[in-house]
Amino acid sequence: MSKKNGFKHKQLDIRIKLGISLLVGLLVFFYTKSDAFNTWSTQLSDPIYQTESVSTLPISIVRIDEKTMAAINQPGTWSRQVYADILNKLNYSDEYHPAVIVFDLMFTGYKDAEGDAALAEAAKKYNNVIAGVNLYTYEQGSGDEVLTLENLYVRELEAPYKELNDNVTLGYVNCDSGKYSYVTTFLTGLHYNDKWYDCLAAATLKKFKEYVESNREFALLHPEYEDIIIPDFSQDEHNEYRFSYTSSPGDFDSISLIDLLESDYSDEDIAKRFSGGIVLVGAYASGLTDEYRILFSGQSKMNGVEIHANIMEALYEDKIQTEASLSLIGIIYALIAFGSCMAILSVDIIKGILIGVAELILHLVISIIIYHHGSYIPLLYMGLTCLILIIGAIFFHYLMARSERVKINNAFRMYVAPEIVDDVAGSGTYQLQLGGRHKDIAVLFVDIRGFTTMSENLAPEEVVDILNEYFGVITDAIFKNKGTLDKFIGDAAMAVFNSPFDLDDYVYRAVSTACDIAKASEALGEKLMERFGKKVSYGIGVNCGEAIIGNIGSNFRMDYTAIGDTVNTASRLESNAKAGEILISEEVKRRLEGRIETEDVGEIPLKGKSKKIFVYRVISLKDSESPTT
Repeated sequence: MSKKNGFKHKQLDIRIKLGISLLVGLLVFFYTKSDAFNTWSTQLSDPIYQTESVSTLPISIVRIDEKTMAAINQPGTWSRQVYADILNKLNYSDEYHPAVIVFDLMFTGYKDAEGDAALAEAAKKYNNVIAGVNLYTYEQGSGDEVLTLENLYVRELEAPYKELNDNVTLGYVNCDSGKYSYVTTFLTGLHYNDKWYDCLAAATLKKFKEYVESNREFALLHPEYEDIIIPDFSQDEHNEYRFSYTSSPGDFDSISLIDLLESDYSDEDIAKRFSGGIVLVGAYASGLTDEYRILFSGQSKMNGVEIHANIMEALYEDKIQTEASLSLIGIIYALIAFGSCMAILSVDIIKGILIGVAELILHLVISIIIYHHGSYIPLLYMGLTCLILIIGAIFFHYLMARSERVKINNAFRMYVAPEIVDDVAGSGTYQLQLGGRHKDIAVLFVDIRGFTTMSENLAPEEVVDILNEYFGVITDAIFKNKGTLDKFIGDAAMAVFNSPFDLDDYVYRAVSTACDIAKASEALGEKLMERFGKKVSYGIGVNCGEAIIGNIGSNFRMDYTAIGDTVNTASRLESNAKAGEILISEEVKRRLEGRIETEDVGEIPLKGKSKKIFVYRVISLKDSESPTT
């Protein structure tokens, strides 16, 4: 029978573990799939994934900065002759000129005829110019999924004026933080009216590749650029990629636009500096509203022209990543969480925490490796999963330990007084040590009179029933008066007061307990007479004084009890008490003078004592108020 019960408990334990693990797995799946912590995930993941490296493309930036605006006013007031002058300055000769000049600017509409014509003619003359096109889009779907060419549509196109548009390569210039609140992704390009528009970075690299292929001398000097591979993104199923930043704000080689135009260096020296490279012209002043939030190198914002330069580097070095499906990640994480939870619930707390920490580290290492192979896995969700597992392990084991303690306490209370259980368990270690201390206490002994004779004529089960009834009366009376039930001794019981904890008015409480037992015993005696045709009575002895209290015995078996002459005297008083009598010592009488009604019994000899002691019989309690309970 016991084996069967044990098996049931084991099965119940497994069911609980399965239930908890399943709930954890479902929780992990839903919060991962929901993408509920998108921005937080980006804030955690990108700084870990991003590693600053050396720029490998020959990129330079012409800055439209505060210095430029102080010299020639706001860009909106300029004639486009300024940009024509930049092209003429950089394209010094057939020998010295940039491979590509990129305007991260919009040249929509006409301004002044002379400047518009000059810019368009310069762009046609040098044939190395890329200008920006802006595409206003809308999405089909929830907006949380990775963008594809099937769910992203162009609502409106904003392109350069016609004469310039006909003589430049166009590149999509939008920098969009989108759902992430930070620029961590880019669109490869967009279809509009059956025409594909590459993003600015892709268009620039294609133009740079054409330059390398058409300039054999340059290719020989720079063989690292001979094998530039730019995918045909118009045929790609994805339209949105994450990318790794290479350079921090201000790290690219740059020159202020006004310094370029009014430099003390010769035009040839200027042209040589930028020859064969990629030159980007773009806003660099905070007032031009072309700054975007980033998560890289401890910086909070980066100019749009630098972001495009970083995307170029990422495309060139193949540091772009497709974003893993959150649904797939959710399933994988849920399965990991389920298995991990089962394991954690089956081991001790230290091993459980180590499992959670090990999974977190392993996931981080694997995710970084996968990231560098082209797939982006958000780190926050597994981090939360491991945190849930670690906290859950701690909480679970705490509950289990607490449950075990409650079970031990409850079982312990069946054999030892609750006060002793609380005293032993108070340290939280359940460690018992032999030893005791001196303390003034009151001791009560009570014994059933006539029990031996009665038990000879009753069945064993009836004897046990009578004892249980009687001991129930004794226990209730002791606990009512805040005493400690020390032990049962056959058909007798011992109780102490003021041990192990301090108790006010403990001598009076001991006598009060004796009176309560006497009163309840009368009713119990009548009940037993009706039930068994037998009636039992009691004898009680009470004494007070100093005793030694503590754990007495051996390391193998010990009792928390009281010993000493005070205890022995109380026991002898009980032995001398007649049926229905409560005998107390002279010391008890002295301490409770005026509070109890007694009558003299006189001096009587007590076993084990050389001298007789004066004994009193308790008649009743005289106090109108009992001690505070």
